[in-house]
Amino acid sequence: MVYTHAELIARNDAEFSELLALIVGLPEGRLTEEFAGDGRDRNVRDVIAHLHAWHILLERWYSDGTAGGSPAIPAEGYTWRELAALNEELRLQWQQTGLSELLALLRASHESLQAMVALHTDAELAAADAYAWTQGSPLGEFAWECGGNHYAWARGVIAAGLELPAAT
Repeated sequence: MVYTHAELIARNDAEFSELLALIVGLPEGRLTEEFAGDGRDRNVRDVIAHLHAWHILLERWYSDGTAGGSPAIPAEGYTWRELAALNEELRLQWQQTGLSELLALLRASHESLQAMVALHTDAELAAADAYAWTQGSPLGEFAWECGGNHYAWARGVIAAGLELPAAT
C-alpha cells in the first residue's frame, strides 16, 4: 500500500506512537518477561531489536541505492526465501543490548526513516520504477513495510507473547 508523502509520515508516526504507548504501559516486570509460545522473538527487547535492525537494513539499501549501487536486498548472503534465517541472525546480533538502549536506537532510526520519507515527493514514493534499486517496488512501500506496518506487527507480537487482553 502506498500513501502520499504526508499520509506515510503521519501513519508511520501514529503506529510508532501506539507501539511506544503499549510498551510504556507495561509493568516493569513484563518488559523483560519471556514470551509465551515458541516464536522467534522471545521478549519485548527482541521485538524492538528486530524493528531497529530492519531500519538499519533499509538505511543501507537507500544509501547504497541512491549512491548508484545495487544493494543486497534483503541482506548480503540472503534471499527473501531465507528471511527466517536472516531474522534469526538479526535477533542474535542484539542479544547483549538492553531494552532501554534499543528503545533509544529505535527512536533514532524511526526519525531517520521519517527524514528519508520527507525528502521525497508523492510521485517519488509511489512510482514502482522511480529507483532501480527498489527492484520494481515503490520507495513508499519500503518505508511503510519497515515503518508503520512493522510497528503494528510488533504490537501484535508483544500482545500475543505476553498474552495481553485484546484491545477494545
